[in-house]
Amino acid sequence: MQDATPVAHPTLYGPTPSGGVRIFGQRCRQCGRVAFPRQAYGCETCGAFGADLVDEDLEATGALASFAQVHRHPGKDIDAPFVMAEIRLTSGPLLRCTLARRDAATLRVGALMTGRLQADGDAPAELRFSQAEA
Repeated sequence: MQDATPVAHPTLYGPTPSGGVRIFGQRCRQCGRVAFPRQAYGCETCGAFGADLVDEDLEATGALASFAQVHRHPGKDIDAPFVMAEIRLTSGPLLRCTLARRDAATLRVGALMTGRLQADGDAPAELRFSQAEA
């Protein structure tokens, strides 16, 4: 995947030149807190703002913190079943996302997860996490 690949949420994530995915986070220079998503309102921990908030690309890896399989969804643009999850990124922030897989049968809290961009048909690519290969 190249940088020209359209993504569903270009202010939150994007492709890397090597075909991976980067998540757009930020780090506070005052206290070191890593946050997602980027924002200009100030550090959630120490209140620093402005030049103290530095943009930082975060790796799309982390541990599965929680998950739920959705069997019915009122949206006509989303086919159920699908799995919603919280991933604790290796860099610290907790990210809520849809998983690449559609069932939760073999998922376990604490499992290592990796993110990738996934496009369905002509739709823009979305960030989806999968359990890392052992």
